[in-house]
Amino acid sequence: MTDYKIIIPARYNSKRFPGKPLVKIYGKTMLERVWLNAMDSSASEIIIATDDHRIETAAKNFGAHVCVTSNEHKSGTDRIIEVIEILGFRDEEIILNVQGDEPLLSNKLMDECASLISGEEECIATLASPFSEGERLDDPNLVKVLVNTQGYAIYFSRAPIPFNCEENKLENNKAIFLHHGIYSYNCKTLRKLPKLTISPVFDGENLEQLKPLYNGLKIRVGEASKRPGPSVDVFEDIRLVEEELVG
Repeated sequence: MTDYKIIIPARYNSKRFPGKPLVKIYGKTMLERVWLNAMDSSASEIIIATDDHRIETAAKNFGAHVCVTSNEHKSGTDRIIEVIEILGFRDEEIILNVQGDEPLLSNKLMDECASLISGEEECIATLASPFSEGERLDDPNLVKVLVNTQGYAIYFSRAPIPFNCEENKLENNKAIFLHHGIYSYNCKTLRKLPKLTISPVFDGENLEQLKPLYNGLKIRVGEASKRPGPSVDVFEDIRLVEEELVG
């Protein structure tokens, strides 16, 4: 089994759902549910990274290791990069970025994503799934990833890719997948990311994984053994998570 650590970035001031990590789902905060799933993984260490004292207090109360970071970060990845510097992680150590709004992400998928990092070729890895019936290529809330024959990402987009792909061609295809927001990295790669630039032509996608791809870094894409379940972007998503938990 791959030796890796999990860092869970969690911020309080979400624009669409302030206080999201601390919302209660059947008696436990969403953040605690994410942490409990991570505790069942093979990770050697699990760290919650936050800039908010309310999240810090709640996380310490349920027993988590918390690393307090700057409130200037624009992304969870930036927050993770600060953590690896604070804690002095070595370049070769593997970090799994588990979002604090994924309360249904299983420990099995965490292990799967981390295991994709092996050697110099795999500096970033992520998971994706085949499209299911009813999931539309033109839905901008569904991030699509185009994968080459070696299992590496060619491009990520909120738009349909390739441009003229028809829904009936999605079944059993080996190139277009629905992307899941979980990533593993080695620390050497994480330390490179702040120095990378990207053309403003990509701004409309609002996908941070395009920056390393644009700069020539490989992103390995593994097919998830199961769907992770819905993430929580707005308050209404809580109901979907509750339905999964009781289903």
